[in-house]
Amino acid sequence: MKNLSLYSLWFLIFMVMPVSLAQQQDPTRPAAFVKNTGVIVKQTEPKLKLQSIIKSRRAFKAIISGRLYQVGDVVDDFRVLRINSKQVVLANDDKQIKLELYDNKIKR
Repeated sequence: MKNLSLYSLWFLIFMVMPVSLAQQQDPTRPAAFVKNTGVIVKQTEPKLKLQSIIKSRRAFKAIISGRLYQVGDVVDDFRVLRINSKQVVLANDDKQIKLELYDNKIKR
């Protein structure tokens, strides 16, 4: 009877532990992580993404969504108005948008 109790205890430990570990979240996982469940999820990321700003001798240039732009260039329907060390200002006839290099929010 003692062995049966011991085996039952070990069985429960090894069957319950993997389930509880699987439910914990990885603290290093990115916030925008999408688990592959076979369901197509539409991402809500911005269409234009400022990836880098480069300073040459003459002026700043920006890499936006994988392409290099300078002041006066057209990105989608927006014209590049200004580029400085931290942001890019784009405008069209309807609106003006600001792409910032760094997110100033502190994430916890």
